[in-house]
Amino acid sequence: MSKPDYVLSTYIKCTPEALWTALRDPAQMVNYDFLGQTATLEGEVTVLRAPDGTVTLHTRELEVEPMTRLVTTFEPKWDDVTTPSRVVYLIDQQGDYCRLTVEHHGLNNDPQGGTADGWERSIAGLKTWLETGVPTCFGGDHLWAEFEEQDG
Repeated sequence: MSKPDYVLSTYIKCTPEALWTALRDPAQMVNYDFLGQTATLEGEVTVLRAPDGTVTLHTRELEVEPMTRLVTTFEPKWDDVTTPSRVVYLIDQQGDYCRLTVEHHGLNNDPQGGTADGWERSIAGLKTWLETGVPTCFGGDHLWAEFEEQDG
Protein backbone atom coordinates (compact mmCIF):
# COMPACT_ATOMS: atom_id res chain seq x y z
CA MET A 1 0.00 0.00 0.00
CA SER A 2 1.28 3.47 -0.81
CA LYS A 3 2.22 6.00 1.83
CA PRO A 4 -0.70 8.34 2.66
CA ASP A 5 -0.50 12.02 1.75
CA TYR A 6 -2.23 13.01 4.99
CA VAL A 7 -2.69 11.21 8.33
CA LEU A 8 -4.68 12.23 11.40
CA SER A 9 -5.15 10.20 14.60
CA THR A 10 -7.21 10.89 17.67
CA TYR A 11 -8.73 9.05 20.61
CA ILE A 12 -12.50 9.15 21.08
CA LYS A 13 -14.32 7.91 24.17
CA CYS A 14 -16.94 5.74 22.47
CA THR A 15 -17.63 2.20 21.36
CA PRO A 16 -16.37 0.91 18.02
CA GLU A 17 -20.02 0.46 17.02
CA ALA A 18 -20.85 4.12 17.68
CA LEU A 19 -17.80 5.32 15.73
CA TRP A 20 -18.44 2.88 12.89
CA THR A 21 -22.05 4.01 12.57
CA ALA A 22 -21.12 7.70 12.70
CA LEU A 23 -18.61 7.24 9.87
CA ARG A 24 -21.04 5.35 7.63
CA ASP A 25 -24.50 6.74 8.34
CA PRO A 26 -25.25 9.85 6.25
CA ALA A 27 -27.96 10.93 8.71
CA GLN A 28 -25.33 11.20 11.46
CA MET A 29 -22.76 13.15 9.41
CA VAL A 30 -24.64 16.43 9.82
CA ASN A 31 -23.78 16.21 13.53
CA TYR A 32 -20.07 16.72 12.92
CA ASP A 33 -19.45 17.95 9.37
CA PHE A 34 -17.44 21.14 9.77
CA LEU A 35 -19.30 22.87 6.95
CA GLY A 36 -22.74 22.01 8.28
CA GLN A 37 -23.45 19.96 5.18
CA THR A 38 -26.16 17.38 4.79
CA ALA A 39 -25.46 13.89 3.48
CA THR A 40 -27.73 11.42 1.73
CA LEU A 41 -27.18 7.92 0.44
CA GLU A 42 -28.10 7.76 -3.24
CA GLY A 43 -27.63 4.19 -4.38
CA GLU A 44 -24.09 3.33 -3.32
CA VAL A 45 -22.95 6.96 -3.22
CA THR A 46 -23.01 9.25 -0.21
CA VAL A 47 -23.66 12.77 -1.49
CA LEU A 48 -22.70 15.78 0.63
CA ARG A 49 -24.43 19.10 0.02
CA ALA A 50 -23.66 22.61 1.21
CA PRO A 51 -26.39 24.47 3.11
CA ASP A 52 -27.52 26.03 -0.20
CA GLY A 53 -27.94 22.55 -1.76
CA THR A 54 -24.75 22.61 -3.87
CA VAL A 55 -23.20 19.14 -4.18
CA THR A 56 -19.66 19.28 -2.78
CA LEU A 57 -18.50 15.68 -2.41
CA HIS A 58 -19.31 12.09 -3.31
CA THR A 59 -17.98 9.08 -1.40
CA ARG A 60 -18.30 5.36 -2.11
CA GLU A 61 -17.32 2.48 0.13
CA LEU A 62 -14.58 0.38 -1.44
CA GLU A 63 -13.58 -1.94 1.42
CA VAL A 64 -15.49 -2.72 4.61
CA GLU A 65 -14.05 -4.58 7.61
CA PRO A 66 -16.74 -3.97 10.24
CA MET A 67 -15.68 -1.95 13.28
CA THR A 68 -12.00 -1.86 12.25
CA ARG A 69 -11.35 -0.60 8.70
CA LEU A 70 -13.28 1.35 6.09
CA VAL A 71 -11.93 2.51 2.73
CA THR A 72 -13.88 5.08 0.71
CA THR A 73 -13.45 7.25 -2.31
CA PHE A 74 -13.20 11.03 -1.91
CA GLU A 75 -14.69 12.57 -5.04
CA PRO A 76 -14.69 16.39 -4.87
CA LYS A 77 -17.44 18.16 -6.79
CA TRP A 78 -16.47 21.72 -5.83
CA ASP A 79 -14.33 22.27 -8.94
CA ASP A 80 -13.36 20.61 -12.22
CA VAL A 81 -9.67 20.29 -11.30
CA THR A 82 -9.55 18.17 -8.14
CA THR A 83 -9.57 14.47 -8.94
CA PRO A 84 -10.86 11.60 -6.80
CA SER A 85 -8.70 10.11 -4.08
CA ARG A 86 -9.06 7.47 -1.37
CA VAL A 87 -9.60 7.63 2.40
CA VAL A 88 -8.85 4.87 4.91
CA TYR A 89 -10.45 4.95 8.36
CA LEU A 90 -8.83 2.67 10.95
CA ILE A 91 -10.54 1.96 14.27
CA ASP A 92 -8.58 0.40 17.14
CA GLN A 93 -10.47 -0.15 20.38
CA GLN A 94 -8.37 0.61 23.45
CA GLY A 95 -10.44 0.13 26.59
CA ASP A 96 -13.18 2.76 26.74
CA TYR A 97 -11.62 4.63 23.81
CA CYS A 98 -11.24 4.12 20.10
CA ARG A 99 -8.16 5.30 18.29
CA LEU A 100 -9.35 6.65 14.96
CA THR A 101 -6.74 7.08 12.25
CA VAL A 102 -7.68 8.76 8.98
CA GLU A 103 -5.34 8.26 6.01
CA HIS A 104 -5.93 10.24 2.82
CA HIS A 105 -4.21 8.74 -0.23
CA GLY A 106 -3.84 10.33 -3.66
CA LEU A 107 -4.29 13.98 -2.69
CA ASN A 108 -3.12 15.55 -5.90
CA ASN A 109 -4.59 19.05 -5.77
CA ASP A 110 -4.54 20.76 -2.40
CA PRO A 111 -2.58 23.99 -2.87
CA GLN A 112 -3.89 25.81 0.21
CA GLY A 113 -3.98 22.82 2.54
CA GLY A 114 -7.76 23.00 2.75
CA THR A 115 -8.17 19.24 2.92
CA ALA A 116 -6.03 19.00 6.07
CA ASP A 117 -7.99 21.83 7.69
CA GLY A 118 -11.24 20.13 6.74
CA TRP A 119 -10.17 16.79 8.23
CA GLU A 120 -9.04 18.43 11.47
CA ARG A 121 -12.35 20.27 11.84
CA SER A 122 -14.52 17.27 10.88
CA ILE A 123 -12.75 14.79 13.15
CA ALA A 124 -12.76 17.28 16.04
CA GLY A 125 -16.51 17.64 15.50
CA LEU A 126 -16.93 13.85 15.34
CA LYS A 127 -15.01 13.41 18.60
CA THR A 128 -16.98 16.11 20.38
CA TRP A 129 -20.31 14.83 19.10
CA LEU A 130 -19.64 11.20 20.06
CA GLU A 131 -18.35 12.15 23.51
CA THR A 132 -21.01 14.74 24.40
CA GLY A 133 -24.00 14.05 22.17
CA VAL A 134 -23.96 17.69 21.10
CA PRO A 135 -23.83 18.27 17.32
CA THR A 136 -20.63 20.21 16.68
CA CYS A 137 -19.41 21.89 13.50
CA PHE A 138 -16.04 23.64 13.81
CA GLY A 139 -16.71 26.42 11.35
CA GLY A 140 -16.45 26.64 7.64
CA ASP A 141 -18.09 29.98 7.02
CA HIS A 142 -14.79 31.30 5.64
CA LEU A 143 -14.89 28.62 2.94
CA TRP A 144 -18.45 29.43 1.89
CA ALA A 145 -17.37 33.06 1.50
CA GLU A 146 -14.50 31.91 -0.76
CA PHE A 147 -16.89 29.78 -2.88
CA GLU A 148 -19.28 32.68 -3.25
CA GLU A 149 -16.43 34.97 -4.36
CA GLN A 150 -15.34 32.39 -6.98
CA ASP A 151 -18.91 32.04 -8.29
CA GLY A 152 -19.68 35.78 -8.08
